Amino acid sequence: MKNLFFLLLFLASTPLFSQKVLKENLGPKVRLYWDVGNKHIQATGSYFTSAATPKSTEKHGKWSFYTYDGQLEEESNYYRDRLLGKRVFYYPNKKVKEESYFKFNVPDSLFFQWNEAGKLITKGQFELGSPVGEWTYYFDDGREKSMEKVINDTVYLMSSWDDDSTHRQTVKNGNGLIEERYVNGVIKASYTFKNGLKNGVFEERTANGVLSVSGAFKDGKKDGSWEFYEYQGILEKKLTYKADSLDGAYLVLSISGDTITAGSYQLGKKDGFWIWKTPEKNVEMCGFFHQDLQDSIWNYYFSSGEISYIAHFNKGKRTGEWNYYYQNGASYRKGNYLNDQREGNWQTWYEDGVLLMNGQYQNGKEEGVWYNYWENGALKNKAEFKNGLMNGNWLSYTPESILSNAGKYKKGFKVGTWYTYYNNGRLKEKVNYKVFTETNVTNDMAIMGLKETVSDYHGKFEAYSQKDYQLKSEGTYRKGMKHGKWIDYYPGGVVPTIVSEYRYGKLDGVFEQRDPRGRLVYQIHYKNGLKHGSFLIFGENGNIVSQKEFRYGKQVSQNGSGELFTP
Repeated sequence: MKNLFFLLLFLASTPLFSQKVLKENLGPKVRLYWDVGNKHIQATGSYFTSAATPKSTEKHGKWSFYTYDGQLEEESNYYRDRLLGKRVFYYPNKKVKEESYFKFNVPDSLFFQWNEAGKLITKGQFELGSPVGEWTYYFDDGREKSMEKVINDTVYLMSSWDDDSTHRQTVKNGNGLIEERYVNGVIKASYTFKNGLKNGVFEERTANGVLSVSGAFKDGKKDGSWEFYEYQGILEKKLTYKADSLDGAYLVLSISGDTITAGSYQLGKKDGFWIWKTPEKNVEMCGFFHQDLQDSIWNYYFSSGEISYIAHFNKGKRTGEWNYYYQNGASYRKGNYLNDQREGNWQTWYEDGVLLMNGQYQNGKEEGVWYNYWENGALKNKAEFKNGLMNGNWLSYTPESILSNAGKYKKGFKVGTWYTYYNNGRLKEKVNYKVFTETNVTNDMAIMGLKETVSDYHGKFEAYSQKDYQLKSEGTYRKGMKHGKWIDYYPGGVVPTIVSEYRYGKLDGVFEQRDPRGRLVYQIHYKNGLKHGSFLIFGENGNIVSQKEFRYGKQVSQNGSGELFTP
């Protein structure tokens, strides 16, 4: 107490608690509005100003606040944006609703509340933000309702009166009985007070008189066994309290009386063995707690009752071996945790027991070589990881153990040359990847500051036919877009069918189509994706049979006849 006295004395003597609003620090009067048209005033007041801070948005001095329709709602005093001094709220009828006093944003000193008729309904006091001393409450007609004393943050009810014509005093000098009733006269709840605090048996009932809650208080705090009932009067929950904290048995029951949840608390925290069951009486999960944290072994079950997985915890952190199961009891997955992260070898199986996946974790992230298998046991994928990201070789196989994909990753992104194969092992595609950092774009507009790292086609591309496995198409990509010369071939991979030129994904240059003998059929010039220049159609003898001219996608002249070819 002595230390508290000196602390308060020190605070009162510091500039923080001795500041005054000086006239020279009040800026010009400002008006704030609810609407853009400045027709509905929201607030008026001044901002702080000084030689060091000529302009600020810190409220300083008296401010008035209004509703949208212009009614005065609040008057408050500020010191550099912090409440200091008197604060008043008003009803729409302009009568005072609440009055309080602040010291730098916390209520301090007297506090009053009135009803709309102007009758005092609350009177009390704050000290540095906390209620202290006597607090008196009144009914709307001005009669005393109750009086409380706040001592060391504990509220003691010293006096209380009924809200009826008799105005009977139910609590006097901290002792008495308070009953709450429904409009039909049935007692809703009853509290016994001793020395200002709730003590003894407590009951709460429905409007029909059915018991809904029963328990007891000791020195104002819940104590002992408390029971909660369904509206039909069936026991639903049974708890144990000590000094307002859950302490002891905890039980939740179904309507039929079967256990749904059972466990225990110690000083407000779950402790010891807990169990949860489904409405069908099957165990859902069970395990141990230590100071509200999962601890030791835990079992989880399918809704039909079969074990789903067995887990281990150490003070809330996953640890040790974890085993997962299929509903038929076969192993699904197995691995270890260390400090709440996966560590060491982890394995996953198909339901028939065939290995599905196998690999290592380090500090919760995949590390080293990982294997993925087909249901027939054949290798499906082989991948290398580093720090949780694919890094190194990647190989994929068909169920017949034929290589289907091969390439490399670097820090989670495809890089270098990747190969894709047909089911017979013949080459299907050969493509190159490169990693780029790109600016995110939405509707052709760059989003400032947002960049994304991607892996995309970059470099030479080759595709091979499934008919004869000869070259079908070749060209180059630049940042995921066709760029430069591209050639498509007829079967055999020798005679071109289409030769085209691209620039960053758009046709740009000469586009030619040839027949199986290599003779030119069409020749079209493009620029930035649009026809630009001559459009020629050739006959079997190589003569031009039709010629048209385009400028930026629009035809400007035409010779001969025939339909345009659009690739």
